[in-house]
Amino acid sequence: MSYKVLIADDEPNILLLAQMLFQDMGMTVVTAINGEEAIQKASQEKPDLIITDVVMPKKSGFEVCRSIRANPETVDTPIIILSAMGDEYNKITGFDGGADDYITKPFSVEELKARAKALLLRRKTPPEAPPTHPETKAPIIDETEADIAHIPTGIPQLDHNLNGGLPRGSNILVLGPIGKGKSSFARDFVTNGLKASERCLFIALDDNPKQIREQLSQSLPRPVAEYETSRLLRFVDAYSWSTMTASENEPFAITGTLELNQLAGSISDAGYDLGQTIQSKLGGRRVIDSISSLLINFDLPTVQRFLSQTARTAISFGQVTTLFILEDGTVSEQVLNNVKYIMDGVVEFTEQDNHRMVRVSSMKWTKYNAQWVAY
Repeated sequence: MSYKVLIADDEPNILLLAQMLFQDMGMTVVTAINGEEAIQKASQEKPDLIITDVVMPKKSGFEVCRSIRANPETVDTPIIILSAMGDEYNKITGFDGGADDYITKPFSVEELKARAKALLLRRKTPPEAPPTHPETKAPIIDETEADIAHIPTGIPQLDHNLNGGLPRGSNILVLGPIGKGKSSFARDFVTNGLKASERCLFIALDDNPKQIREQLSQSLPRPVAEYETSRLLRFVDAYSWSTMTASENEPFAITGTLELNQLAGSISDAGYDLGQTIQSKLGGRRVIDSISSLLINFDLPTVQRFLSQTARTAISFGQVTTLFILEDGTVSEQVLNNVKYIMDGVVEFTEQDNHRMVRVSSMKWTKYNAQWVAY
């Protein structure tokens, strides 16, 4: 498959270098020398990837991002900001505007190629899986093979259906009724990450972090406190907000009235401690348990923006894999579809004949088998 990339920059040398780089990768290259032209060509050419500078004549790269995201025909198009403005404020502004990644000039050619390739892989969407029942075998959905790293889920048959596990750096919605295995799955996800010395961030909305620590300790070879001391594990305590109880000496706790930008700030602060940042790119795992509380207490556009901004940091933070837990039946079908749209994949839990079952119901950028398996 031949990709088309749009490159917008008012510096002729950068434009020429990037053009040669992507042409060597076998891509069709469209160029623009200002923001206004970039917006026009994005609408006309419908590229598979957009790379834009920030400071350009007529319209800035931030305005380009916002325009791309506001256009239904280009809303999904991956965007990389390539700019000499590398301070935290401009990076955050870029992500808020809808950028998927932010690379600072002068840049590494190999890094730009790798990040562009990762975003293009995520854009490839296989056909939607047909509905199935737990007792029905679903067909494997084939895609072009790609060199994608996987994270084992801890459920061998589910890993088999995922051809190795969850794609590293993906954003996964974990959906199902209360008490059918979602939280256990999320805790196993974290403990397996810690055993592999991966950095793990747990955003607790429905359970007390103290209780989560006790549950994690049952599966870990060392006390949970040692992983926290080693900067491998951090908690964001939003449970104290959701239950209106006092925080138990949690360094990253939400107090008072929760606003989603406050929650995002606490996630950013805890992630900074772990090295899940644009600068360090140490990757790892994250769990948000659960987003049901957010969807119940805040309007949908606000939650969508929060989820989208969180999801967009996956690649730029070094391929962070994130689970978003959602209780089945807490939101309408329309709201659920809007949330699914943001995600790279959906893992569903249910119960059949007193047995917990799990399956991959969708995965945007790798092949999978949608068959239900026992958990």
